[in-house]
This record gives sequence, C-alpha cells and structure tokens, in this order.
Amino acid sequence: MHELPVDLPPVAVKPLTSLTGRIAFPLALAVIGAILLGLVLSILRLNSGTFIYSMDDAYIDLALSDQISQGNYGIEAGLHAAPASSILYPLLLAPASGTPLHPYLPLIINSLALFATLVIIWRLFAHLRLAEDTIGIVAQAMALLLLAIYLNLIGVVFTGFEHSLHIATVAACVYGLTLFLDKGKMPAWLPAVIVLAPLLRFEGLALSFAALVVLALRGRWRTAVATFALIVLLIGGFSAFLVSMGLPPLPSSVLTKSDVAANGISGAGASLFQSIGQNVLGMDGIPVGALLLVIGVALLARCLLELPAWPWRWSSQALMALLLVCLIGAHAVAGQFGWMNRYEDYALLGTALIGICLMRDKIRTVLSNKKTRLIYFCATAVALSAFCSRYILSTWRVPIAANNIYEQQYQMHRFVNDFYRAPVAVNDLGLISYHNPNFVLDLGGLASEKARILKASDASAEEYRAFVAGSGVHLVIIYDEWFEDQIPASWIKVASMDLSRERVSSAQEEVQFYVTDAATASQLQPELQSFSKSLPPGVKLTIYSSAADVELTTVH
Repeated sequence: MHELPVDLPPVAVKPLTSLTGRIAFPLALAVIGAILLGLVLSILRLNSGTFIYSMDDAYIDLALSDQISQGNYGIEAGLHAAPASSILYPLLLAPASGTPLHPYLPLIINSLALFATLVIIWRLFAHLRLAEDTIGIVAQAMALLLLAIYLNLIGVVFTGFEHSLHIATVAACVYGLTLFLDKGKMPAWLPAVIVLAPLLRFEGLALSFAALVVLALRGRWRTAVATFALIVLLIGGFSAFLVSMGLPPLPSSVLTKSDVAANGISGAGASLFQSIGQNVLGMDGIPVGALLLVIGVALLARCLLELPAWPWRWSSQALMALLLVCLIGAHAVAGQFGWMNRYEDYALLGTALIGICLMRDKIRTVLSNKKTRLIYFCATAVALSAFCSRYILSTWRVPIAANNIYEQQYQMHRFVNDFYRAPVAVNDLGLISYHNPNFVLDLGGLASEKARILKASDASAEEYRAFVAGSGVHLVIIYDEWFEDQIPASWIKVASMDLSRERVSSAQEEVQFYVTDAATASQLQPELQSFSKSLPPGVKLTIYSSAADVELTTVH
C-alpha cells in the first residue's frame, strides 16, 4: 500500500554538553525514588514496622495468586471464583507464592513499572524535540516529576494493584504510535504493548483497539488484524475459562463495581443504556472528568474536520486526536473515578501525553523563548497543582491510607487467624483471606457469585441469614452501612472496632462483629478480651454483652 508522508518534527537538536542538562533526568528519578522510600518508611513507622498496602483489595490478588500456584482459580481451596479485575496480574504474582517475597511483590512490580513509565515519557519528550538547551531540558525533567506527583502515579504504586503496569502500557502505546506516525516505521514491540494493555486492565481495550485502527489506516492491516485476533483469542479464552467453571464471562470484581458491565452481560438493554448515561453524567460532575469530556468533544470536532478526506489520508494530528477521543469516550461510557483516585490515572496520563504530542509546536515555541518560558512554566505548574490537588493529596495521604488498612483489615485478619480460628463471613475480603487456613465467606460479591447476586438484587435480611447459615459460618464481620435493613434480627452484635485516625481508604470508620447464635457469643467474649489487649494504640474495640446489644466494655 502507498505509504503516506509522515509528519516529522522540523527541529534539530543540538548536542547537550551541559552537566546540568545531563543530570536533570537522573535527578528527577532520584527525587521520585526518594518520595517512594519516604512513603514506605512512613507506612512502617505508622504501622509499627508492618508494611501494608493502601487498599485491602490488593490482598485479594495475592490470595488468588496463592490459589493459582496450587492449581485452583479462586480464593478458597476447591471453590472457583474470579475476584480480580486483571487477567494477567495475579499470574505474575503466583510464582512467588509461599515465599517471603510474595507480600512485597506488588510493591516491587509497581515501583519498577513507575520508573519504566518515566523512562518512556522521557524518551517521548526526546523524540518530540521539545527543547534544545539546558534550561529546556531541565524544564522537561521538572515536568516529568510534576506528572508523577500531579497524576498520582506515585500513589497508585502503594495500592498494590495492577494500575502502575497498565499506566506503563498506556505510555508505551502513545510513544510507539508517535514513533510510527512520525517516522512511518512501526516499533517491533508496539503490538505486544497493545495486547498487554487489556490483559492488565479491561479499560485497556479502548486504547488498544484505537491503536489498531491507527495502524490499519496507515497501511499496517495485517499487523492490526493479527493483533486484534490475538486480543480476542486471549480475552475470549479467559471468558470461556470462567464460564467453564460455572462463573460469568467477566470477573465478579468487574461486575460488582460496574453497572455497565453487569447490565451488558445480563442483556438488560434499557438498563444498560441507563447505566451508560449515569456514567457519563457522573463523569461530568467531577472537575477532572468534566475537563476530559471537554477535551474529548474538542478533539472529536478536530477529527470531523478531516471527514471529507478518506480516513487513510488523515493527518497524524487527526489520528492522534482520534486515539484520545476513543480513550476518553470509553472511560466516559464505562470507566470509574475515585477509590484512592486509581481508576482514572491511565486516562489522565494518556490525555497528558497525547496532548503534548498534539501541542508539540506550541511547546517548542514556549521553551525556545528565553525571556518568557520560566513564567509560562511556573504559571502552568501552579494552575495544574490547583486542578490536580486531589491527586497530590492522594500521594500525601498514602501512609494514613495504609494505616487505615493496618488498623482495621489487618487487625480483623489477626483476630480470625490468632484468636477465633474458625470460618468467618466478611464484606472486605482481602487481608482476612490472605494466608488464612480457615474458610472465608465473601458477602461483598467479589469471590462469591451468589453473594454478588444477593447484593445486586438488594436481598432481604432473611436471604442473608440463610446464605450465611448454609455456609456453616457463625461469625460475621461487616459494615452496618453496607447492609442497611439487611442484617438478620437473630444475629447478635458482640463488638465494634474504630480507627484511631481519619478515614482515608477504609470504606467506614467502624466495623461490626456479629455472631449468629448465643453459644458463639459466649465463646467469643474471652477471645475478644484477649484480642483487645493486642490492638495498636488508639484503636478502640467496643465489646457488647452477649445477652443484649448494650455496651459492656470499651478498650483502647
């Protein structure tokens, strides 16, 4: 096929001989490394030397990887479940199962993914030839540092999830497509990145499919078709694998957290469109989400300007704009925001990088003006710091978030493992199921399809009573707020436990302990008393009488 002219940047780069220019990038990496180390040390200090991730669900992936290493896909031995949102990530953790490295492997993987992302961005900057002199190079290094802080790239490392890896694939995809559009030669590694993105997070499908469209429109039909087929084969194979175990074709975690996904696989047409509408409106109600929508609409208009031409004659600018329209549009339709601001990070970084590519000429002009560039850079940094304050705050609050999980879910894990030593039902599945030899019944719907259906159907208190009783469980540790008017009257509240610090990552400040019968309540009293003496300073355990729901004793 005839190869179209490519849009090559016209600026020639002078050799950089200044020591300051040569060390700018390593120094930026060193500062980010120091921030990572500082956050780790702060977590250890707050948690009495115990490293804990900032979100409890990270331990679901670890527990799942333990079972994968033993030949089972689920949380409990012999029971199948799909509680992880990523196809690939639990498989990456499985080889270290049973070793001292295992609980720290997500931190190691995510830290390496962060630095890989930064290297990719720096190479993108170098390719775009945004600056020629030392000050311009230093400005790029500062921009790299600010991106890591402003977009919460550092903070998501400590969630323990696959987001950092997914973010790295987004950066690599944008970089690879930029090289392809500018030079007319596709990097050999680009198809692999396009395949990896949706295997790490299902949100990666939008960018991957858009990237394949760009490749096809520029004459790489065979590569695009083969890569598309491989993605369909891998994701379709995973769905078939889940169905073969009696599970839905998508992971329970995806179905529980996304009404769009749940309504999509259930065939509920009207509900599906309604949930999509709610998703878009919800995005519009968030400042960052509203900005993304505005950018998406503006770039859609940019693409429409070239509609009279055949799509394969579109300029590189239009194709990059199309890439971002697909990324933002898919997130508006089915994406989420929040939960330690981790869901949208990939979209924010993708928007920033594609935006830089689209504005390369203007950025070069600004950085080449020695009189005004410092003013423009500082003004932009200040404006973005205000706009991205929620993400900066997320990074700052990582130690408190990890301390929340330490004071709540980790203490629940200790109680069940070291004191109660029997099956338990919970709505927070992570830490309490990790390295726990006793059965854990999930009421949140991530590791139990029946629990997911009960939650989705707003089940009655009697249905929950029967579900727990049928599982042979006598202790239930839940948030009252999550089961309003659904807690059986026969359950006896025996204790509640409160955080000592502000709530950042735990869903509620207080978690409640219920038993299903009076005999278990009597048995639990001395165990709760012993447990209370081992709690971290400031954590409050309120123990109630087994005969009535009245406070008996409060222990700090």
